Amino acid sequence: MASSCGKSSDKAFGPAARLRCRAHLDAVRAGGINLAGKYSVIIVLKTPPDNHSRTAFLISRRFDLKAVVRNRARRLFRETWRLCLPGFTEPCWILMIPRRPIKDAKLDDVHKEIQKNLCKIGILQLESQNGDSEGI
Repeated sequence: MASSCGKSSDKAFGPAARLRCRAHLDAVRAGGINLAGKYSVIIVLKTPPDNHSRTAFLISRRFDLKAVVRNRARRLFRETWRLCLPGFTEPCWILMIPRRPIKDAKLDDVHKEIQKNLCKIGILQLESQNGDSEGI
């Protein structure tokens, strides 16, 4: 009997929430919107074929030879994805690629940058201080 470890984050990190095959990654690259920031490049496909929000993190050895550094970038992306997922206004596929300055970045910096870029293209809606919803 297979168990799912009882995690409540299966919606954000389970196999159904990941872009796993090469064809899906190529579809995001071909039809997606590129947004580059200081810490990352994100490519967003606003109309996925399966109507589910999914993500992939492309962090190769070209980014850094040390696995510790690559894993830290992956952790920053995973936490940002977890924080942004409830605010999505529509399903989308997102590909996240780190840039070198992310090595010295804090979670808050990375989160704000990605959040700002996702709001810019209209797939993320933020809750403002007074309870109104804010979409940039």
